[in-house]
Amino acid sequence: MHEVSIMENTINIISEKAKENNLKNISKITIKIGELSGVMSDSLIFAFNNLSKGTIAEGAKFLIEKVDATAMCDDCGITFEIDHFNKLCPKCNKFSTNILSGYELYVNTIEGE
Repeated sequence: MHEVSIMENTINIISEKAKENNLKNISKITIKIGELSGVMSDSLIFAFNNLSKGTIAEGAKFLIEKVDATAMCDDCGITFEIDHFNKLCPKCNKFSTNILSGYELYVNTIEGE
């Protein structure tokens, strides 16, 4: 379960940013997770609930924003949704290697006082 190590790093990032911005407590954290990232949201929430205890992030609202996986066709130029197994353009049926989104995994916002 690599979500535990991801959350350890996330809490470290949040703690560093809170210190840089003189925040005494964190009320809300939003992260973005791409559909193709391989991260399980439920496991990440579980890890946050356990690893945030005793940190500046304890008690903060933890939100996950899902990012759809999309690609752009190199031949006809349209943007379309993809998944792990299907990256074929729905218009011209060509395989696309131009992935636009879906691999995101980052802290998007931190709110606090």
